[in-house]
Amino acid sequence: MTFIKENSSVLLVLDREISENTVTDFIIEVKKPLCNLKQLTIVPTNELDTRRNSVPTYDTIISVFKQSCPNYERYLEDCIKAMKPAGILIIYESFKEEKDAQSMYDKRISNVKLAGFKVKSPGDINIELKNLLLDVYKDIDDVSEIIAEKPSFEIGSSVSLNFGQAKPNVWKLDSAAEEELINEDDLLDEIDVLKPEVSSLKVCSTTGKRKACKDCTCGLAEELNGRIVEEKTVKSSCGNCYLGDAFRCASCPYLGMPAFKPGEKIMLPESQLRME
Repeated sequence: MTFIKENSSVLLVLDREISENTVTDFIIEVKKPLCNLKQLTIVPTNELDTRRNSVPTYDTIISVFKQSCPNYERYLEDCIKAMKPAGILIIYESFKEEKDAQSMYDKRISNVKLAGFKVKSPGDINIELKNLLLDVYKDIDDVSEIIAEKPSFEIGSSVSLNFGQAKPNVWKLDSAAEEELINEDDLLDEIDVLKPEVSSLKVCSTTGKRKACKDCTCGLAEELNGRIVEEKTVKSSCGNCYLGDAFRCASCPYLGMPAFKPGEKIMLPESQLRME
């Protein structure tokens, strides 16, 4: 019976129908590991709630019911409050009078888990007490034996969590002094920073590129071929060229140029030709 230590405090809870004389051998076996007889307390089930102190007292609680416990949930609540952390709870019951003993046992296991206990198998604890209850139960095979352990922390206890100081999500270069960084001024040649000539910005109003159209009359073809364009006044065949593109035909030499007064020479201001 290794679950009871020399310094353990044990509570034996007996059904009201069971007297101490009926379970004498059982009590003797429980007392064996204890170094002091005062470490064992025996109470009837209806007095368990009076054993609850502000501080949990018992390392082990053993309960013996001749039949099934009438108020199982309340009983488990009283037990877990009276037990120390990591304490052992053992419950003996008889389901002989129940119609479905297996269903009743499964419900008991569920209640124990919901109360906060961890259910353990009899193989986890060296225990030899059940066979000493023959004077209580006529058929020991009809007896349910549930062994559970209270968590190693007190119910309702709290602990502060230290998440540490939040670190900024910043990209950093390792050994930045040793990295060979490219000089941004080396990415541009001298020709890239030269201001372009105004004449080189002239484009064809039809193609939108610096490429003369087939029937070029604006002088771009001659400029691209290196010939000097003679300044001459272009005469409008329709008389509406000066009004703007909305009044010009598809082959108008003034297409794309701003509106102007009749007879006025078209000149684009340098501000429109300046590269920003």
